Amino acid sequence: MTIATARRSDVEVRPVRTRRDWARFRRVPFLVYRDDPNWIPGDAADVGDVLVSPSAGTRSRITTRAFLAYRDGRPVGRVAAIHDHVFDRRYAASTVFFGYLEAVDDAAVTHALLDAVADWGRARGLTTVAGPMSPSLLWSAGTLVHGNDIPPLVGMPHNPAYYAEHLESWGLVGVKDFHSFFSEDPHTLVQTPRFARKYEMGKRWKARSSVIVRPMDPARFDEDIERVRVLYNTAFAGFWGFTPVDADEMRALADTMRPVLDPEIVLFAELDGQLVGFVMGIPDVNRAALGAVRSRFGLVRDLHTLLRWRGPGGARRRTHVRLDMMFVDPACPDRGVSALLIFELFARIHDRGYHSIEAAPVQTDGGWFRSVLASYPVDPTRTYRIYERVLTP
Repeated sequence: MTIATARRSDVEVRPVRTRRDWARFRRVPFLVYRDDPNWIPGDAADVGDVLVSPSAGTRSRITTRAFLAYRDGRPVGRVAAIHDHVFDRRYAASTVFFGYLEAVDDAAVTHALLDAVADWGRARGLTTVAGPMSPSLLWSAGTLVHGNDIPPLVGMPHNPAYYAEHLESWGLVGVKDFHSFFSEDPHTLVQTPRFARKYEMGKRWKARSSVIVRPMDPARFDEDIERVRVLYNTAFAGFWGFTPVDADEMRALADTMRPVLDPEIVLFAELDGQLVGFVMGIPDVNRAALGAVRSRFGLVRDLHTLLRWRGPGGARRRTHVRLDMMFVDPACPDRGVSALLIFELFARIHDRGYHSIEAAPVQTDGGWFRSVLASYPVDPTRTYRIYERVLTP
């Protein structure tokens, strides 16, 4: 397929083709965020693994095309157009997603990049543009529209506040919001009078339940990751935008997080030897990454971050935890598994010396979190939005 160079105003958009182009693609965020003290370099899903040299499994799931925006010969923005074949088959859709979007504060740049995505999608017969997905819900999704002025949560997107305005002025409309919710010392919080009834119910349920809650066993890492993947695909089948996760996808995600995981706060709920529930607490390594070098070489950044995380003084940075991937087998006969996992996680977080948690991404229109908010109504700390627009022929 031939992709022509696109122009909008004085902005020129070109497809990424050469090694030099890919180096420029990776450098764009350093331009966009050079004055943002909260930015942490690096993409959740690696550009090389997804866009430059994808595995056979990745190629079977998605087709991509990356673009760079130039002004006066200098890169000022980037984006990737993504055709997710699994998504289209599952939802009988015809969607081109945009991801890895970064652009300077000029709507003309963002619009030119989105024009390129739309043109690429039309050439493939696609009729809707949506995103951001980088490259999917499993990795990084949504534009941060509230909470841009604080350090990002580990594994979640971060972007300038002007992104939402640029996307909406191109004609994109928000179709789904996800949130994060912060709590200081949740173990103590659930023992307050506000939670007294739920806390007592949880203790009684635990006393009579046959469910066993255990931490992650590093010796069974590969086996447990596969069991989590199978349950994830069952539990999230009705989740907005869900697509089944392959073994290589889940393994890649697990390998990304493994260096910073605390096995004691990654919890498995088992009933008669079968996995029926899972919740993961992820120590917020971003507290260490914020002070690490902003090198363009990922290995240098990662090593310095791990040194700050594991080395002298690291304990004072290991205070915050992201609560992620809370799910339960819908066929499990024990209806108290969610409560068992949450109360156990809160207790372990407290005992391990962490001081706070932030649950993300959360949909407030369903699931266990809705009942929590009924007892403890709080405003979201951050809001992430996924946009969509129907393409004209």
